Amino acid sequence: MYIRTEPVMLAIDIGSSSVKGLAYDQRGQALAGIQARVPCPLVYSDGGAEARLNRIVQAVDQVLDILHLRVGAREVLGVAFTSIASSLVALDEGLRPLEPVLTYADTRSHHASRALPLDLSRVHRTGCPDYSAYWTAQIPYWKTAFPHEARLWCSVADFLLYWYFGGEVRTSYSLASWTGLLNRHTLQWDSTLLQQLGLSVSELPLLTDATVPHQHLLPEHAKRWPKFAHIPFFPAIGDGAAANLGSGATRAGQVALTVGTTSALRCVLPSRDTPVPDGLWTYLIDQNHALMGGALTEGGNIHQWMRETLNLGPWNELEGQLAHMAPDSHGLTFVPSFSGERSPNYDPLATGTVHGLKLSTRPIQLLRAGMEGIAYRMADIASRLHLALSGPPTYIASGQAVLSSNVWLQMFADVLGGPVLVTDLPDESTARGAALMALSALNILDPYDLPSRVVVGAFEPDPQAHELYQDAMERQVHLMKQLKQAAQQTPFLV
Repeated sequence: MYIRTEPVMLAIDIGSSSVKGLAYDQRGQALAGIQARVPCPLVYSDGGAEARLNRIVQAVDQVLDILHLRVGAREVLGVAFTSIASSLVALDEGLRPLEPVLTYADTRSHHASRALPLDLSRVHRTGCPDYSAYWTAQIPYWKTAFPHEARLWCSVADFLLYWYFGGEVRTSYSLASWTGLLNRHTLQWDSTLLQQLGLSVSELPLLTDATVPHQHLLPEHAKRWPKFAHIPFFPAIGDGAAANLGSGATRAGQVALTVGTTSALRCVLPSRDTPVPDGLWTYLIDQNHALMGGALTEGGNIHQWMRETLNLGPWNELEGQLAHMAPDSHGLTFVPSFSGERSPNYDPLATGTVHGLKLSTRPIQLLRAGMEGIAYRMADIASRLHLALSGPPTYIASGQAVLSSNVWLQMFADVLGGPVLVTDLPDESTARGAALMALSALNILDPYDLPSRVVVGAFEPDPQAHELYQDAMERQVHLMKQLKQAAQQTPFLV
């Protein structure tokens, strides 16, 4: 007997630690059994954070191999993509990639980030502050640091789709807005910045909306994946934009609290022209919607670093110990800027520190202080984000790191002074967001107007804990200022 199976949308998530592939039905629900994950971590050095492009291509190939097998006889509507943002790939005259490939976490271009004239209108035009993560700094650094002649610059996902389809190298408005070179008002590469950087439009990808797909795989790829040969492959959107869509944080007053490897607070705005509060950024999701927020390079990576360095053991064995500790009861002040500081001060030379150590300090106290320290930095972002919101926010949690710890979820509620909700969505909100955008391109659903998700966990702030944390936050800010002043006076500290 023939049993009809529902069509599926596939989503590929190119992250900082792995490439994931998942399948979703036409309502945006994940389908069990059609998924794949291939590790593909960034390579870190002193100030460097590089992607291995060949390894990423191989990982995406492997994920597509698995999905191609597991979809069986189902109709595949398309393949959606989301990717780390931003990344910088240099291509030579033959449009072949050159090494190295820089990522958002690479701070070696910090001197170049200060080379352009200070211009407040630049932040208004692009939505991006001065920082080493953007192409405004990375392209000049790349040109001077590496002995290659680049013909064109693009993102990792842009090259990947060019590799599969040929033609012109294209990028979505979403990924382009993460480069710091897109004029968000005109939806064109910013002419003033191009002139200042000595770049031409021909050296950058063709701009397009994420709803305009690539189709008809090149013969060698069509032979490998015949089921995918003529279906649409949609341009990638930024991982932050995808995470908001996928977590359901799209309505007024809803703020996505994401803590995976890194961490961020973001909200969706129904306009791409909203002024940017000091210390934050505004990227595009599509032509009509923007994403405002701030991000840290630190999150679950710091938790993992402390567990491994302090030999604390598995995460799930620590929850009970952490839960029995009162807020800020350890006497420690933890600054989590292990890879420089992103939002809101954008200091690539900042470093992490812990103050207040005693012989009585225990490893578990250091872990708790580190988790609180990340929450304090997120609260600084939240205070600035409130300027763009019409009322008190509700935080919707996503990301494996924070969803794995009820202690951390409660900590965020207490520090932020607002409710933190966990919905019935699985952790893979980024891949889901990409799938929703692709389903929208096919006029199947509206990703900004989906039914509210079922709340499976609600963490309300404790007023007493909130007050304690306010004092601890002030202590952290004071320490950060003192450290910056000392570093400026004593260069060897940086």
